Amino acid sequence: MSIIETFIKTISFFDELKDEGIIEDYALIGGLALSAWIRPRTTRDVDLMVIISKKISWDDLVSIIKTRLQKKVSVHKATPQMTIQEKFSFMYGHIQVDIIGTGGFDLAVDAIKNAVVADVFGRSIKVATPEYLILLKLIPLSSQDIVDIKELAKKIDMHKVSNLAEKYFLLPKLESIIQLKKS
Repeated sequence: MSIIETFIKTISFFDELKDEGIIEDYALIGGLALSAWIRPRTTRDVDLMVIISKKISWDDLVSIIKTRLQKKVSVHKATPQMTIQEKFSFMYGHIQVDIIGTGGFDLAVDAIKNAVVADVFGRSIKVATPEYLILLKLIPLSSQDIVDIKELAKKIDMHKVSNLAEKYFLLPKLESIIQLKKS
C-alpha cells in the first residue's frame, strides 16, 4: 500500500470516528501537512493529532484501533517531563501511522482548533497551519525539522509565530534556528 492509499484509508477511518463522536476533531501534521504549504518532501509516515471525546479514554481509542482495524498498536510511554503525553503508532500496510493526543498538550489543542481545511492527495482535511507546524516541529527538533522550519518560515508572518512561540515557551528554540528581527 502506498503512502497515498494509507493516507486516504487513515483519513476515512478517522472521519468515521469523528462522525460517531469518538473523537471531537483531528488535524494532519508532520511531513504530509507540509505539502499543503511548501514543496512536498518524502515522508515515511502519516501523522495526526486528535482530540478524543470526553466520553472515552486514550486507552479506549487504542482498543478501537486494535479491534476495528485489526492492527497491533505500539503505545509510547511518556514521562511527566515530556511534552507529548499521549501517542501511539500502528502500521497500515508498510506505512506507519502516528497518532498524538491532546491530553496535557495545549499547543496541540490550539493547533487543531486553528487548523484549516486543505486539499491533500485529493482529500479535504484539516491541516495544521504553518505557524503551528513550526511550533510542533520545535519540540522534537530533528535535523529534518530544522529544514522544514526554515522552509515554512519563508511563507509566514514571523511576528505571529514569535508571539505563539513565546506563549508556549518555545521562543528560545525558535530563535536558535531563525534570526528574528527585533521590533
